[in-house]
Amino acid sequence: MSAPVLRLASWLIVLVVFGSATSAYAIPAFARRYQTSCQTCHIAFPRLTPFGEAFRRNGFRFPGGGDTTAVKEEPVALGNDAQKDLWPKAVWPGEIAGTLPLSLVVDGKATFGPHPEEHMNVVGAPAPAAMAGMEMPAANTGKLGLDTLGGHVGMRGGGAMGDFASVFASVDVGGHEPISVERGWLTLTPAGPTALHIRMGRFEPSLHGVSIHRGLFMHQLRLVTTSVGANPWMPEPNQTGLELSGVAIGRLGWDAGVVDNAAGIRYLRKDVYARVEYKFGGMRLDGLEAEATGAPWSERSLLIGASVYTGRASIEGTHDDDFLRVGADLHATFDDLLLDVVAVREHHDQPTADLNKPMQMDLLMAELTWMAHAVFFPTARFEMSRLDHSAQIDTGWLGSLLVTAVVRPNVVLRVEGDVGADPNTSADFRSATLSFSTAF
Repeated sequence: MSAPVLRLASWLIVLVVFGSATSAYAIPAFARRYQTSCQTCHIAFPRLTPFGEAFRRNGFRFPGGGDTTAVKEEPVALGNDAQKDLWPKAVWPGEIAGTLPLSLVVDGKATFGPHPEEHMNVVGAPAPAAMAGMEMPAANTGKLGLDTLGGHVGMRGGGAMGDFASVFASVDVGGHEPISVERGWLTLTPAGPTALHIRMGRFEPSLHGVSIHRGLFMHQLRLVTTSVGANPWMPEPNQTGLELSGVAIGRLGWDAGVVDNAAGIRYLRKDVYARVEYKFGGMRLDGLEAEATGAPWSERSLLIGASVYTGRASIEGTHDDDFLRVGADLHATFDDLLLDVVAVREHHDQPTADLNKPMQMDLLMAELTWMAHAVFFPTARFEMSRLDHSAQIDTGWLGSLLVTAVVRPNVVLRVEGDVGADPNTSADFRSATLSFSTAF
């Protein structure tokens, strides 16, 4: 598909829809608010159950107005109902949580192998910055690495503030930077809990129905952490801007946003994106009409989505790279089997210092989880990239097998093994990892 056709398709989608609800990382503060187990919303945090997805899409509220009876921690009223009759001569009353809604998340890992998987990858950059094709992390000594065991701590805060607003914030220590505000946003819900969300702040764009913040592999997903050439853009870790989202007729999700460009240049054209999705069967996206099942993750459903992102980045201060990303995805649940498949095509006009040299990257991700047991289950993932540049095509892939153990609702252990292939090389062993996460 040519670049002009891709651009036309992108603007058609933007005009049709204005997706999914805001991304979130569930926190124990929610469990305290409702005095319920983490398994109410998770199969193993941060991976959500259908009810957990509905809770997220309801702006951190129980679906169907359930907060009225479900909340066990009384909020603090900011005013009284009589002020509603005086508005706008008096400020409309609100509420805040009775206790400060903060939680700590600690995770770490021990890794063995010559090519431990990194958080970010670069393809198509000139040597020595990166090899052409799907860049695998540089080889190390192959010895056991313990430097990241317990090396990451996050403070998460969030929750609903009455029926009109919700907030989320994430401060990381030992993550992308020594200390950073990874994400933080305010969401307004002026038309009911799911009809319209207006989110403003720093967040990960909702593009493919999957997120490193809601995945069993934690911060490992090349689909959203791979950049091309000298263009630094990737959906992760975050972008700053405004996003609209919502759910229509219970099963149709939509999303659209405008965010700062990848280069962070104030007056460069802003990036825009949109997503639309529809769920067949199972619990509706708004949390209503749930099926009676024997396990919180179990249902029979199929969600199909499509997304588009168009943006611009400044390349080494010499020229701009206009780029376009179009994706399609499906997410199926059949009793104890959970399947996610995402395919992406990304076109760049001139992502390196060499002018008039376009590049095209294709990404594929497929992940299957078998809920063999509530506390012990395997997940297999396959990711592949194909980079087309200057009459050369480079292909790389990574296969991962993960076994998750839910020791307690807020303590999760993971054992992972990876194999893969760099462009023009044979497949080999990449690494083995033992990791943990705990939150309180």
